Amino acid sequence: MNLKSKIKKVFKIYPFYRFNPYITNFVSHPNKSFILHMLYSFLCISINFLNSYKKNRVTIFFNKNGFYKKIIKEKEVPYILFNLLEKKLNTYQEIVYCHLNNFTYTEKKMSNRDNQQFVYDIEKSFLNKIDDYIRSDKDFDMIIKNYFKSEYRIVNLRIWRYLPGSKNLDNEKVGAHYDRFPHKTVKIMIYKGFFGQKNPSLEILDAEKNESLIFSVRGRDPIIILDSNHLYHKANLPKVNRDTIEITIQPAFFDKEPLFGGFSSGHPYNPFKKNSKVQIN
Repeated sequence: MNLKSKIKKVFKIYPFYRFNPYITNFVSHPNKSFILHMLYSFLCISINFLNSYKKNRVTIFFNKNGFYKKIIKEKEVPYILFNLLEKKLNTYQEIVYCHLNNFTYTEKKMSNRDNQQFVYDIEKSFLNKIDDYIRSDKDFDMIIKNYFKSEYRIVNLRIWRYLPGSKNLDNEKVGAHYDRFPHKTVKIMIYKGFFGQKNPSLEILDAEKNESLIFSVRGRDPIIILDSNHLYHKANLPKVNRDTIEITIQPAFFDKEPLFGGFSSGHPYNPFKKNSKVQIN
C-alpha cells in the first residue's frame, strides 16, 4: 500500500457522514485531542498496512449506514455485566468520576441525574470478559477492523440503569444529538429488556429532515454498534427500568488492553500517552 492509498483510507468520507470530520470539527471546535487522535489513527493504519481486512455483507452494511444491530443470545457475556449492575446497585458505592489520568471526564454532571444509577468501579476481570466477547464476535470484530483499518481497544466501559421517572424535568430524556468523540470512535450499546415500536431503546434520526426516523433499536436484549459522532440519535425516557451497557472503542497500535476510565469519563485525551491510575471524586 502506497502513501496515497493510506491517506485515502484515513480521510475517507463514508455515505452516512453528515459533515466532513476533517474540516468541520477542527474549524468549529478546534481541539488538540482530536488532532492527536487523527494522527494516531493514521499511524495505526500505517503499522497495519500488511493486514487485509476483508469485507462481507455486515461490514458493507455498516460502512453504508454507520450502524449494525442484532440480538444478544442467552447466557452471553453481557448478562454477566447486567448481573454486576444489579449487585453494585444493592451495595454501597463510592462515587468516582474518573479512574485514569490523561482522560476526559465530566465532573458531577452524570451523578446529578436522579433517574440514572451507575456502576462506579468495574473490576479488571469484567473488562477482559467483555473485550473477549467483542473480539470473539465475528460480526463486530470485522466491522471495527474494517472501519478502522487497524487493531482496536476498548477505551471505556459504562454500565447503568435508566429509571422511568425523575424529579428534574431536565433529566427526563437524552435529546437528539451527535457525540463529540475523536474521529473513528465507535460505540457498542447493549440493552436489557424488550423494546417495541412505542418504547425503542435508541433512535437514529435524520437531522436534515426534521428529525425523521431512520432506525429504532427494538427487540429483546438488542445490541448495536454505531459511529455516534455521525449518527444523530436520542434515547427517550424508558417506560420501565432500562439497564444499559456502553462500550467505547478506538484504534490501537499494539496495546489492546481494555481501559476503564469511569462512569463520567469519555476517552484518553492523548492516545500516545499511558493511562496510569488516579481517583477523581
